[in-house]
Amino acid sequence: MAKSKKKRSANGEGSIVKLKNDLWQARCTVVDPATGERKRLAYYGRSKIEARDKMIAAQHQVNTGVFVAPNKKDTFGVWLTTWLKQYKKTKLRASTFALYETISRTHIQPAIGDIPLQKLETKDVQRIINSLYEEGKSHTLIKHVHLIVSGALKQAVKEQKVFRNVADAVEMPKTEKKEIRPLSKDEVKKFMEVAQKSKYYPAFLLEMGTGLRRGELLALRWSDLDLKKGTLTIKQTVSRVALPAGDNKTQLMFQPPKTIKSQRTIKLKDNILKVLKEYQLASGARAAGNKDALVFPAKDGGPLDPRAFTKRYETLLKKAGIPITSFHALRHTVAVLLLQAGEKVKNIQDLLGHEKYSTTMDIYADYIPEEEKEKTAERIDALLAELI
Repeated sequence: MAKSKKKRSANGEGSIVKLKNDLWQARCTVVDPATGERKRLAYYGRSKIEARDKMIAAQHQVNTGVFVAPNKKDTFGVWLTTWLKQYKKTKLRASTFALYETISRTHIQPAIGDIPLQKLETKDVQRIINSLYEEGKSHTLIKHVHLIVSGALKQAVKEQKVFRNVADAVEMPKTEKKEIRPLSKDEVKKFMEVAQKSKYYPAFLLEMGTGLRRGELLALRWSDLDLKKGTLTIKQTVSRVALPAGDNKTQLMFQPPKTIKSQRTIKLKDNILKVLKEYQLASGARAAGNKDALVFPAKDGGPLDPRAFTKRYETLLKKAGIPITSFHALRHTVAVLLLQAGEKVKNIQDLLGHEKYSTTMDIYADYIPEEEKEKTAERIDALLAELI
């Protein structure tokens, strides 16, 4: 590229020239703190001041030890793929990794994958977040996109590929509380009456007595149940996981529970134990003596497909004349009915296996009965009476 006569800045700070295309070029030599190598760098701007400011910023980064030498081949997309495969695949549950890989491939790579890693800016990440929000995508998806981008950049900072995590400055959209739709007592009675005629009645009864996640229920083995002591222990979950090939293929996979709190033991009482013992005898599980057998298996002995099980649930809802709702609504129903019966939120948290007390409160606070709130106010008033 042809250049005009050079205009050198003083004190060896570099040189600034105006190019024939009216852009300004600022060049300087720096010593890369990471390698000790001398590098000749060029920065461009539409004005002399813009080019100079970019050069000065680079020199400041060198002086403060945060300089990272540009690498045009290192795009964010290349680094994101590396981060997923080398840093996250062995640490995440298979279903979570598959989710990260799918979100990266469908939402992140097309938008910012071609941007050089060191040129990625907050506005680029903000643009994705804003677009997803404007398209009406779920807050969960938006949160995962930010989490993935931020996680990849955090590792890049550790390795001095970039000097800061630009995703930290992103403004996330306001979270709107998701409405839940638990069944009423009357609806539960109607559902259970219809469910009694189903071969999966023991599964639905156990769900209403424990509030298990669908994957936890379908992953139960007889070895997880102690029908004499009346206990059930959550040791695994099952879900349909997308294969990383990106060709829409999936497979059923057993995995550890979602969190440490999810690995819990639940007490069972007579109504459930009676039905489970009868079901165990009828299914031949006791005679077979295979404790590792699934409690609610498919015909081939393997796990029931969660989606197929949900369809059976929806069929029963229709027969009972109840509006279609997610299987997860049964879990919400257990929590809400317990709250309305006066159960403590902490005990419900332990039953459901929520990692944080705040999670349980965020979901179910609106369902705490007014009489319980009144009792709390009365206790506070009585305490104040003793103190003042």
